[in-house]
Formats: sequence, C-alpha cells, structure tokens
Amino acid sequence: MHLTAGLGTRRAGPRVAFMMNTRPTLRFADVVAIVVSLVIGMGIFRAPATVAARAGSETLFYLAWLVGSVVAMCGAIVFADIGRRLPVTGAYYRIFARAYHPSIAFAINAVILVSNAASSAGVAIIGADYFAPLVPGVEPTVVAATMIAALYTLNLAGLRASATAQNVMIVIKVAMLGAIALAMLFASSSPDAHHATVVAQAASSPWAAFGMALLAVSFTYGGYQSTINFGGDVANVRRLPIAIVVGVVIVTLVYLAVNAAYVSILGFETMATTPNIAAVVVERAYGITGSNILTAVLVVSVFGYVNVSMMANPRVLTAMSQDGMVPATIAKGDAAGGLRQWSLLGFTVVSIASVFVGRTFDVILNYTMFVDAIGLALGAATFYRLAGPRRTALTHLAAAVFIASCLYTATNIFLFDTMAAITGTGLVALLWLAGRKLRPSVET
Repeated sequence: MHLTAGLGTRRAGPRVAFMMNTRPTLRFADVVAIVVSLVIGMGIFRAPATVAARAGSETLFYLAWLVGSVVAMCGAIVFADIGRRLPVTGAYYRIFARAYHPSIAFAINAVILVSNAASSAGVAIIGADYFAPLVPGVEPTVVAATMIAALYTLNLAGLRASATAQNVMIVIKVAMLGAIALAMLFASSSPDAHHATVVAQAASSPWAAFGMALLAVSFTYGGYQSTINFGGDVANVRRLPIAIVVGVVIVTLVYLAVNAAYVSILGFETMATTPNIAAVVVERAYGITGSNILTAVLVVSVFGYVNVSMMANPRVLTAMSQDGMVPATIAKGDAAGGLRQWSLLGFTVVSIASVFVGRTFDVILNYTMFVDAIGLALGAATFYRLAGPRRTALTHLAAAVFIASCLYTATNIFLFDTMAAITGTGLVALLWLAGRKLRPSVET
C-alpha cells in the first residue's frame, strides 16, 4: 500500500513499521528538555533588541511577544496531537509523506535539513568566538568544526547519553535566564526606562511595525515541532503531547520574564539599540563576575543547540532513506541507541561543510525562512488528514490559529524579502520534481 493511502483508517502499523529495533529510552523529563532546547537558542540573548527596534513602542513590543506565545502554544497543541497520531522516528518527514506525498515530504524536509545544518554551523562559529582566547592562533572555523565533531562522538554513544547531556545543559541555560529575570531586583533602572516610543525600523504603520516584530518573535519561538521526530524513541508515547505543551509553557514563562527584565533595567529606547542586551543587563546587575558567567553559559547554549540538532535531524534523514528518497545506505548500519550511525554522520558532514562555506549558507538561511513558514502550515494541516483520536474543539481552534499565523508570517516574509521567498519556493519546486522521480520503498 502506498504511503498516502489508508488515511481514513486506524492501523497499528505506523509505530511498528517505521520504528527502529531499539528499546525506547526517552523519559518525560527528557522530552521536556528537548522541547526547551529546540526553542531556546541564542535568540533570546539578542532578538528582543530587534523586536523592540521593529515594534517602535513598548505596547507593540509586549503585544508581539504575547501573540507569539499564544501562537506557539497553539502550535504545541497541534503538533502534540499530530505526534500522538503518528508516534514514529523521523515523524516530521513521515507526516508529510503520509498525508500528502513522499515527494512533498522530501522537498520540504531537504530544505529544512540544510537550513538546520547551516544554523548549527553558525551557532558553532559563535561558540568558537568565545573559545578564541583559550586557543590563540586557531581559526574559529577549525574550533567550530571540532565542536561539531565532539558532539558527533557524544551522539555515537547513544540517545541516552546525548539526552542526559542535553538535560544538564538546558538546566544551566534556564538557570541563567532566570538570573537575568531576577536581575530586576538588583539592578537600577535606566534613565530612559519610562520612555516607551522609538522610531520603528522600516515600518510605515503600526500594523507593519507589529508584523515585522512578530516575525522576529515567531522564529525565536520555533523548533518545538521537531520534537515529534522522537516519537519512536519515547518510552511512554501517551505522555508525548503533555511533554510538548509543558516545554512550550516553560519557554513562554522564561521569555516573558526575561523581556520584562530587559525593559525594566535598560529602558525600552536603550534596549532597542543595544544588540548585546543580555551582557549589559548581567554586568549591571552582577558585575564583571556575572558577565564572565554569562560567557560560559553562552558556550553551553551553543553546545546545547548543536547537540539537540544532531539528535533530531538525522532521524529525518533515516526516514527519508527508508522511503528511498536518499541513498539506502543512510538507513543501514547498527543503530546507536535509536539512531542509525550513517544518518548521524551525514548530518554531521553537512554541518561541518557549512562551517567552511560560511556566507553562502547565510544566504540559504534567508531563502529557507519562507519555506519553513509554509512548511509549518502544511505540517499543521496534516492534523486533519491523519487518522487517530477524536479531534476536540480546542485542537480545531489551535490548528486554525496556528495555520493562519504561519500564512501571516509567510506573507510578511514575502513583502520583506520577495526575492528570497521566490528563490526558496523555486528550490522546493525543483526538489519536488526530483522527488517525483523517486519510488517510495516503504509500505504501511
């Protein structure tokens, strides 16, 4: 039977057919940590300044973050439900293949995989800059590539080892963000703290300013949907939806608290023109010692982001390989704690290559933003096409809000960078045509 057939019937096959022959090892706390790690990257240390500059007023600034949190919660509810309907490894590929067609799944996920590899490379380079004083004379690209290779070795030890390391890193990161939020109690406010209006960047109206601010917020909240890639690795799949929602709730509370601290301590005008806001806030509240600790935490954040990316993305590669969309070799080999070693190696190689390609991949990232927004809308729409438990009024509402927000984001990207949107769409079209010539090899 073709992958897109039988959508209206409930079968016991998906979890069995697509899951590797390994015992699920992820616990509830592991999944929550993965959700938080996928969402909280380096963005919260820098993005609020961009959001403030684009919003132009404190009211629109907070409104953008509040709306972003509501959209993220709706997305969490929808993808949690989708993950329950298809609890398999590499599910972000599987849901497209099963609900639409493997060629569509291949096109969208291939672009996202390259984007994620480039993101991992970019974050690793940021981490390498912090390591620079410890390794004088060594190129940052070499340091970044070494960091990625070290995390590759960690993931070879198995999912349990990488998940445990991830738990430790996310606790450190959230603790640091909590310290930033508590800085409101120790730091004096900026003289301009009560001035609530600045000139919005490239915005001709409050509506346009809000749209551009929400665009930056949306990508700061992104990533939780990749949690469904671990569906085949979760010990208790019934608790997967709860873990996803709990993770997004934690992220929302942390983001709102940290942003309140930024505004309270720096003042809105200063924050809108201060890219390194986290460093300024921490130094003002805790002195030079706090600044040094922040640097260490940023390095931990780098390792955490790259590590969770290496945990999630190779599972999509494995699913593609099992469908015959990429070389079958990737799905072969001994499973390393729930992950095929060749798929892990493949994603690692692309990530390291991205380190040395550099600016070319920065351009690719711009092109993939539009594709990612459209892909999220299509991914959320699989909620209506996959068999499973009865859909509730809450999930219907969440799906409608989330899909509408994704289309709104895509429209803003198209207006903001039309050429990038057109190029990204063209790339997906070419990959779709290539995928149409391939023959899926897995049946359900």
